Amino acid sequence: MAEPGFMLQSPRLILREFKASDAPDLYDLYRDEDVMRYTAEAPFPSVKSVEDFLEAYPYYDIHGFGRWAVIDRFSSEFLGFCGLRKDNPTTEVDLGFRFFRRYWSKGFATEAAQAALEAGFTHFGLEEIIGRSMRENLASTSVLHKLGMRFREVTETDGVLWLIYVIDKSSHETRIT
Repeated sequence: MAEPGFMLQSPRLILREFKASDAPDLYDLYRDEDVMRYTAEAPFPSVKSVEDFLEAYPYYDIHGFGRWAVIDRFSSEFLGFCGLRKDNPTTEVDLGFRFFRRYWSKGFATEAAQAALEAGFTHFGLEEIIGRSMRENLASTSVLHKLGMRFREVTETDGVLWLIYVIDKSSHETRIT
């Protein structure tokens, strides 16, 4: 895996490309059942599997963006991840975030997601970004609302209901000016 390139900063956070040394933290994040409850993803079986995943992670090279490690600017601690990912079947760009439970309800998800949206619209020239939340995941849905995303639709995948929210560049610019 190449050394990280693109990086964002917010008042309390650094968002940067994943690096190989993030594997143990990602493994621990994915092992927490509460963190994973609303993701419809399975945990990684080992640190080695995370290392392999990070080594093969294609999004930075393909699109210039992807999910980014979220680091506390003051303690340098790994808090979780947040970022953008282009969805292959639809070509939509999806905002996603996941944090260790000890960092919930502290505004980190909203702060990181706001930085990711700003980068998507200003640095990467995106016109629209979506956010998905399982219907039962009230905390993530609240973050999407705080970001100014508007409800678009409900979809179902493998029996899971997802709320889809969207924000476009002009709506985002109106919110920050």
